[in-house]
Amino acid sequence: MQKIKSKSFVLIIPILLFSGISFYIYNLILSTLKFDQSKDLISDTKYSYVILSSDNKILSKLSRKFEIDNAQHKIPLHLKNAFISSEDKRFYNHYGIDFKSISRAIFQNIRSGYVKEGGSTITQQVARLLFLNNDLSFQRKIKEIFISLLLEFKYDKNQILKLYLNNIYLGSGAYGVNEAAQVYFGKLIDELTLSEIALIAGLAPAPSIYSPFQNIELAIKNRNKVLESMYLDGYISLSNKNKAIKEKVNLNYQKNGNFLNDKLLINFILEETNNRIKNINDFRFLRIKSSINKDWQETAQKISKFAGPKDIEFALLSIESNTGLIRTMVTSKNPSVNEYNRVISSVRPLGSTFKIIPYAAALKEGTKLSDKFEDFPTCWKNYCPKNFSEKYRGKISLIESFKSSSNIVPIAITKEIGTKKIINLANEFGLGYQQKIEEFPSLAIGSYGDSLLNITNAFSAINNNGKIQSPSILEKIESFNNQSIWENKFISKKILNLKVNKKMNKLLEKSVKEGTSKAAFIKGKRISGKTGTSDGNKDLWFIGSIDNVTTGIWIGYDNNKESKLSSGNAAYLWKRFIAEIYKIPIKK
Repeated sequence: MQKIKSKSFVLIIPILLFSGISFYIYNLILSTLKFDQSKDLISDTKYSYVILSSDNKILSKLSRKFEIDNAQHKIPLHLKNAFISSEDKRFYNHYGIDFKSISRAIFQNIRSGYVKEGGSTITQQVARLLFLNNDLSFQRKIKEIFISLLLEFKYDKNQILKLYLNNIYLGSGAYGVNEAAQVYFGKLIDELTLSEIALIAGLAPAPSIYSPFQNIELAIKNRNKVLESMYLDGYISLSNKNKAIKEKVNLNYQKNGNFLNDKLLINFILEETNNRIKNINDFRFLRIKSSINKDWQETAQKISKFAGPKDIEFALLSIESNTGLIRTMVTSKNPSVNEYNRVISSVRPLGSTFKIIPYAAALKEGTKLSDKFEDFPTCWKNYCPKNFSEKYRGKISLIESFKSSSNIVPIAITKEIGTKKIINLANEFGLGYQQKIEEFPSLAIGSYGDSLLNITNAFSAINNNGKIQSPSILEKIESFNNQSIWENKFISKKILNLKVNKKMNKLLEKSVKEGTSKAAFIKGKRISGKTGTSDGNKDLWFIGSIDNVTTGIWIGYDNNKESKLSSGNAAYLWKRFIAEIYKIPIKK
């Protein structure tokens, strides 16, 4: 009986091993065959694009990824041949694994005494890129071989090559040849020269080592190797090879008017573009004219570096008041590294910038600028607010209370008019949608949160004779042949009559000339604006208008830490920005 049990146990072990291996292989096959390459693209952009500034300077351009299932979307011939010649010469003659290349690589590596040549096919590299990693292990290599065979079964050679070119990492944050063309040369794929294609192909074995940004001599040496290989393989003529070798490498950062290094801004422009064209035909190329003023944008980015301690953050937004067009949008001190949109997504307490709402409501109700209000320590049930300066001025006029940024007066106004009317007016100004405004007394002094975009646009309406626009970062969108696809129509809505709006501007001008916003004052210029500070100086605001432009600045820590700065710092940086873009001399 014991012998029978022992024999059964011995039989069970191989059965379990076989079952486990079979199940593993089944799952591997299933996951590979179920793989949807259309969802794998790192970039969601379905079109090639050129993004222009408001004065037609190029901000960015990028080719779309290759469409795997679209045979009409062809890989440029030189690009195809460059990678095949340098990475996998027998690509069209193997079934995912090239034993001849592996044998040759082993022989070359043994003879040279170091790893001189790799034996992986392009298909194997696709297997690693999409399903595996670069761990050097026997198990990973077995998986790679298995998946490569399955990929060859599922896709044709051109589809595999597209998967490779779409996903290969080529250094400097570039995933795919389309991004590499943008990063290194500021071009679309079809604009690349043979020399530039060869340089990009030469990055594949070790992007960090061969990067032209790090070692241009080594990058050129590797480019020449690729060109020599293409010539020997019969893909290019001797004259084409020599011409490409002699061509000077002109990298993107070396060009005049190089692109903006602000991925977040470009992505926001593309998001807005997608929102505009979602119900329109499937275009393959778009010329997108943004509303960004490139010079202003670069100036604002430089100004941001002066915003206090190193780890404090900064955001700036400029809106053309009579159109709603966004002329400047700085989302961080370091937008190339920090990809959080503090202009759109950050909802922070508005502080005294919100006071335009209760004061506008009071003026709409017939209150005069000279009407008197009590500025004394006051409690509303258990709520006993204080003025920021902890100074109280007794009976003062409406205009004086705004100039000194009283907290007591706007709360008293709100109590008298009713919080529902205040909230309704705030909604008309575009506030209270990202964070709902609740009916509590402190809403009058900006205890609730909103974005820099919304509060700046609210001030912009006052600068636009009481008419509010929908802010937009787009002017128009065109197809490749300049066919108009979408154009901004600039629709406005009246929220304040001219009489009330004129009084609001007087309040804001008084605040800058004589009040809490004096740090923004520029002699000889008509400026209207208001500072704002949340508890503990966690949020520092200044929103101001000059001519037809309204600019908002926010300074603060992302972790909501208290700061030692004041809203005067925001007002001063606003002045520096305005002085730079208007060429106004000021003392720094």
